[in-house]
Amino acid sequence: MIDRNTIIAKLQAALESLPFVHALWLEGADACGTVDEYSDLDFWADIEDNCEQEAFEAVERALSSIAPIDYKYIMRHGHPQIRQRIYRLAGTSEYLMIDFCWQLHSRDFSFVEGDAIECAKVIFDKSGVIKYGPATDFTQENLARLEEAKYRSSQHVRAEKYVRRGLYLEAYAYYNRYALEPLIDLLRLIYTPEHADYHLVHISRHIPEEERIKLEYFAQIFSLDDIARKLPEVARQFDIVLDRIENDT
Repeated sequence: MIDRNTIIAKLQAALESLPFVHALWLEGADACGTVDEYSDLDFWADIEDNCEQEAFEAVERALSSIAPIDYKYIMRHGHPQIRQRIYRLAGTSEYLMIDFCWQLHSRDFSFVEGDAIECAKVIFDKSGVIKYGPATDFTQENLARLEEAKYRSSQHVRAEKYVRRGLYLEAYAYYNRYALEPLIDLLRLIYTPEHADYHLVHISRHIPEEERIKLEYFAQIFSLDDIARKLPEVARQFDIVLDRIENDT
C-alpha cells in the first residue's frame, strides 16, 4: 500500500525544482510528532502569486504519478491568500487524506516561537519562507471570549426549558451551546490561550487528563435525563474553572 513517505518524497521531487514554488512543508501530525496509522497529510506550499494554476497542476501531476486521484474537493479558504484542496489517492488508506494548502508568496506570515500546536516540518525552503517570531497580543480577543463564555453559561436555563418540554434535539443543542461550550472555552483560555478558538480539535492532547475525563463525562449525553442531571454539574464546574482564571488575573 502507498504510504505517507512515498507521497512526501514524490511531491518534494516534483516541486523543489520549480522556480515558482518557494517552499514546501508539513503541518499537523507530522510537524507535531504525533503521526499514527490514522493521521492525514497536511501539506503547505509557498508559491508565486501569479502562478496558482501552474502550482495546482504540478501538485496534481505528482499525485497522479503515484496513483489515480479518486477524490478531490476544492475548499473555499477564509484567508484571501490561501488556496486549499483535499485529495485521496486510489489504493491508499481511507484515513490518508491529503490536505494541501498553497499560500501566495505575498502573504506575511510567521510561526510563533515555541508553539507546539501550530508548527512546521520543513521539506524544502529556498527563500526563507518559514520564519518564527513572538506571539501576537491575543489578550483583548481572549477577554472577549471569556465574557462570551460567562454570558452563555448564565443562559443554561435555555437548555432546561427544552428538557421540561420533552424536546431532546433542542435540549441537546442548547446544552452544548450554553453549558458545554462555555466550559471548553475556559479550558482553552487556561491551557492553550494562543489557540483559544480551537474548541475540541485535539483537545485530549492539550489539557490534563483529569480535565479530559471530566469533559468527556459532561459530553456523554444520551437522554433528556442526562441533560437535566448534568446541567447543574457543568455549571458548578464552570464556576470552579472561572474562579481559577479570575484569581490568576
